[in-house]
Amino acid sequence: MTSDAWFNGLDRRLDRSSLILTLAAIPAALYFYSLAAALSIAIGAGLSYVNFRWLKQGVDFLILQGGEGGGGRRVLFRFIARYALIALFLYVTIRSSLLQLVFVFAGLLVYIAAILIECVTEVGRVLIGDYRNGRT
Repeated sequence: MTSDAWFNGLDRRLDRSSLILTLAAIPAALYFYSLAAALSIAIGAGLSYVNFRWLKQGVDFLILQGGEGGGGRRVLFRFIARYALIALFLYVTIRSSLLQLVFVFAGLLVYIAAILIECVTEVGRVLIGDYRNGRT
């Protein structure tokens, strides 16, 4: 697999891994804890998705376009607004009893877990390829 093909599929793989983790965590939280815990994970995972997308848009804009061109203010706004959005949801979570803070944080960590899964998968793929090619 070429590096371009690997990078082009990375977003799709991260989205898939985070969706699988979220869809596994929500019923588990519902069964072992409560509806509020499951809802908190779902909201945290949604925030994680928005955070990752807006961060990626900002980084892509800076790297691919050098920060020049149209749409720069919108990208900069999203890059900064993602912190405000997360802070707002955490504030609401702390001030209300509707959501549970620990589970919102667990949902926010979904993309981190997806990135770790991708890292372990890639290391395993390389090690297996080296083993098959006699380079152990």
